[in-house]
Order: sequence, then C-alpha cells, then structure tokens
Amino acid sequence: MVLSRAASGAAALVTVRATSSRLPGKCLLPITADLTALQIVLRRAALTGVPVVVATSDDPSDDPVAALAGREGAAVFRGARLNKLRRWRDCAESLGLDRVLMVDGDDLAFDYAIGRRVLAAMATSDADAWRAPDDIVCGLFTAAYTRDALDRLAALAPDPAQDTDVIDVFIARAGLRLAYPELHEHERAATVRLTLDYAEDADFFRAMYAELPVDAPGPTIVRTALARGWWRINWGRQQDYLDNQAAFNRKVDTHADH
Repeated sequence: MVLSRAASGAAALVTVRATSSRLPGKCLLPITADLTALQIVLRRAALTGVPVVVATSDDPSDDPVAALAGREGAAVFRGARLNKLRRWRDCAESLGLDRVLMVDGDDLAFDYAIGRRVLAAMATSDADAWRAPDDIVCGLFTAAYTRDALDRLAALAPDPAQDTDVIDVFIARAGLRLAYPELHEHERAATVRLTLDYAEDADFFRAMYAELPVDAPGPTIVRTALARGWWRINWGRQQDYLDNQAAFNRKVDTHADH
C-alpha cells in the first residue's frame, strides 16, 4: 500500500523491528493457526479508522517485517535502525502527517477504542502528546503525538545511531504539554499484562486468542483474562519489564551527564 502524502493528516504508526534481545523475532511469532503477532497488531490498529503505517528500520534484518506489513495492506516507512525518535519524525515528515497514534508492535491487545478517543480529542486539544496513565492495563495504549512533538523529540537525539528504545527521559526533557485519555471500566488497575516481551507473554496471547477473536475489545480481553486465569501465565514478568525500562532510562541519564 502506498499512503499518499497528507492523505488524512493522521495515521496509526506501528513501530516495530524484528530484533529483540529478550524474545528474538517476536513480532513474527505465530500466535494463532493463521496469524503472527504483527498481523494481529496491524488488524487491531486498522480498527482505529485511520491509515496504518509500519515504521521499521532500513536494516536488512527488518525485510521480513516490511514484507509482511505490505501483504497486510499497511504502508511501510523504513528509517533509522536504533533511533526510533528520528524514524518516527522522518516518517511523519515523509507522509505529511500532523498527528500520529503510536501502536507498539508488541502490543497484541492494543485498544483501538482508546485510540479513537485520543484521535478525536487531539482535534481540539492543545496538548503536544497523549500518554498512557500510570494505572492503565499494560499494553492497551502507549501514546499519540503531534508533528511538533515528534520534531522536538527527534531534536534531542540527532544521532541516527543513538539507541532511543525507551523514551521516557526524552519526553521529560522535551517539555511537552501532556494529556491522558480518560479510562473506562476494565481499562485500569488490573493484574493483566498485554504486551509481548517474554516467552510467557507469547503463551498468554496464544491462550487468549484461542478463545477470543483478534478484534475483541480491550475491556473484554481484560475481563476474560481475569475470569479465565490467563493473567497468571505472564504476570510474573511485569516487574522484569518495569526494571528493564528503568535501567534503560538510568543509562540515558548517565550518558547525558558526560
């Protein structure tokens, strides 16, 4: 699919690479008999009602990602390998986007309803960025940015070889005006982990999508995961996930001081 420049002004930007230190090739893992992890993410992103763009790197290791995205009908942008802030900015510039709804390639239960609410709010809000509230169920929503926010974030990491995998430190430094989506019942404060980083997460999603359709609403997923006990499969990894993010942020802070 070729997304014409400024086709809508907004897009769901699926940020994904084939490499992963904790679970190599995770986006290409089979989850159902017919669908890989990335295919599920792309199909859920499409339910936001805006064009879907896969932002991956120009490294040959991501050729399978680009090929699969193309077969799924998504537009594909390829840019910086490690510096995803620059990749996102370059993608928005290339396609003439003024708003991007971020969809992580490992969030197999991304809640398209929250995404729609945020896109609607962005049309009238003066916020630069929308972020996930602290009490949101992990994996339902990540962020959305204006074009200006992407420009400001990328300016903080001008080296295309800089690793910007965890961006919390950059968000704080950019001085962005932040907003947060209002959460509904079963979108917050639940011991359910809905992201793919570890083998246990893959087991969780396979159990879940063996019973639920891939377009199941986020609250339905949370309720069912709690009722069926699926949450026990991977919840033990949540602290590992949080510790990994904290360690990366400390590394960024340390490098900035030198």
